[in-house]
Amino acid sequence: MNWQKIHLFLHTLCRYSLATIIIMYAFAKILKTQFVSEPSVYDMPIGSLDGFRLTWYYYGYCYWYGLVIAITQIASALLLFFRKTTRIGIILFLTFMINILLTDFAYEIRAKEVAITLTLMALFVLFSDYKALLKYFIQEPPLFQNSDRPKWINKISIVKFIYIPAVFITFFVVFTNLKDEYLKEDKFYGTWENLKTKERFHFESMSSFQINKLGESKNIANGEYSFTKDSLTLKSSDSLNKTKNYLKGKYRLSHSSLTIATQNGDLNFTRIR
Repeated sequence: MNWQKIHLFLHTLCRYSLATIIIMYAFAKILKTQFVSEPSVYDMPIGSLDGFRLTWYYYGYCYWYGLVIAITQIASALLLFFRKTTRIGIILFLTFMINILLTDFAYEIRAKEVAITLTLMALFVLFSDYKALLKYFIQEPPLFQNSDRPKWINKISIVKFIYIPAVFITFFVVFTNLKDEYLKEDKFYGTWENLKTKERFHFESMSSFQINKLGESKNIANGEYSFTKDSLTLKSSDSLNKTKNYLKGKYRLSHSSLTIATQNGDLNFTRIR
């Protein structure tokens, strides 16, 4: 059995199959048969959208964005049709194919089997030429050698072993502190629905709140809230940026229920999220 010929036939089959299939998906984007949301989706609250509808709405929101993806897919297909340009074509193909594969799994898109198959075929084409890739990316000397650089740069190049960890540690600490300062979630954080009026109270980051009704984007009220051990105060701003108490009272809180005792009676809420 001639394994070289079998490898040749499989390699050629994969190249042409990948190029042909991806052209199909490219034209689906260009002609708007992919990333198209049904009219009913536009009136659904974002929290009710499943992964498929959310992804299709996101990618379909801007036509030219999908068009750029389609052009990239066509470019990779044309490169895959020719042996001399297969290397760059397969690398370009994998840049979007792996993203598609991850998206399908993360957002439960009903095309996982196709994405897995195409990714495995692309990896077969890529690693069929692993010697050339290894030589170019690893074994080939870098663009600038030590002899090309000033001596003082070579002497201090060891500093990078301090600089690189410092970058990781610095950004980790900075963003951890920013999260604790501005995105910290207190015990009220989340969405609570008034059992009587069906109004939804959204307690959000930086001690801010918004009140609206399900399916309505316009706020009934918004502002900032504060609380003590047993008291909760919601302050809203009017059109003149004057602050006033929107709601104030004693509260009883559990994981799934909230009761606020006000002068006009008790307000009972259940946690939505």
